[in-house]
Amino acid sequence: MKIALGLAAIILLAAAPAHGQARGGSNRVGGSVGSGASMGGGGLTGPTSFTTLTWSAPAIPASTSVSGSNDSYLPSTFVTFAQAIAQGNADLKEQGKTVAEAAAESRKTVKAQAKIVVMQDNNGNVVYMQN
Repeated sequence: MKIALGLAAIILLAAAPAHGQARGGSNRVGGSVGSGASMGGGGLTGPTSFTTLTWSAPAIPASTSVSGSNDSYLPSTFVTFAQAIAQGNADLKEQGKTVAEAAAESRKTVKAQAKIVVMQDNNGNVVYMQN
């Protein structure tokens, strides 16, 4: 008996959300989604309805700002296809430094030294030293 009552309670609780929009009104179906018309069913206070935002075209800028003139325009990197291929092949032929060569050069360069060194003596006082 307890099992039957428990199952009946579960079924009733599960079925309640399915009829939640039909309370207090008839089961009429009207309008369409997104039209702002009344949707069927109703609630405790009457039919459920909603409105949607109206569609408007995207804004288009009224003007365009351009500086200069056709006379002042001169493309700086324009080359013919054959010249571009020749330049690319020349760039490929140039050998870059290896990692070892770059490291050796870096070791040979003189690094900038600090002109003033700030240290602390045994008593905790700050000591300034010049190189």
